[in-house]
Amino acid sequence: MKMVFTLILFFSSFLFALSGEEVFDKKCASCHSYYIPQSQLLSNFLEHNNTELHLKAPTLNQLSFAFKDKVGNKREDAEAQKMYIEEFIADYLDQPDKSKGVVSKKITRYFETMPSMKGQLSEEEIEVLASYIYDYSENMIIQHSVKRHSVEEALQIAKKEGKIVLIEGYIPFCPWCIKMDREVMVNKKVKEVLNKDFVLAKANLLIEKLPLGMKILNTPSFYFIDSDGKTILDMVEGSGTVDEFLTLLKSVKQKAKH
Repeated sequence: MKMVFTLILFFSSFLFALSGEEVFDKKCASCHSYYIPQSQLLSNFLEHNNTELHLKAPTLNQLSFAFKDKVGNKREDAEAQKMYIEEFIADYLDQPDKSKGVVSKKITRYFETMPSMKGQLSEEEIEVLASYIYDYSENMIIQHSVKRHSVEEALQIAKKEGKIVLIEGYIPFCPWCIKMDREVMVNKKVKEVLNKDFVLAKANLLIEKLPLGMKILNTPSFYFIDSDGKTILDMVEGSGTVDEFLTLLKSVKQKAKH
């Protein structure tokens, strides 16, 4: 009987376990919006003084990016950094102070300092909230970007569909690679062009070799292979704006036609 009761308690706690999304929705979402593309946020704050979106606080993706970039050591494993983020959130909820915030002052100058939420979240709620915020940015990049394949898969799909292979070369913690993922690869116009004419692969250049003996460039770098899987169309290194990247894609498409 005791064992049955213990099992009931275990499965009950499993079924009713807190999720970070639930905590954010109940405790934070009244002020913090969820996902808004970086291009819209930059336009809103840097060009229109928050008169386009009229936001009351940083968005969830802004918080996630800022926490991952500035709280703890992002070169440590994820669980270690989540612990630092958990401590930061607990302290900030108790004693809010914009001077110790991690979101750019160019953004936070449009917001009032939030009221203290001391005692309003349990340790468990703060723990799952920290994990949810940490994971959110990567999940949103995946959700709002073109699907990435392995290099081998991309070559096979491109040959079958008559498309160009684009290999996005990166290394972990490369700030310009991160910038491209956050601001360019999620852009609507970029996604439309990529989905129509390209098959995207992503390669960690620290551990993966490039096909066709291609030289590894500085990151981020972009390697274009024609649909035959044998012809290198272009190799380009460096980050850029949405317009610059669209110009590059157009140039590569013209090369593929010759």
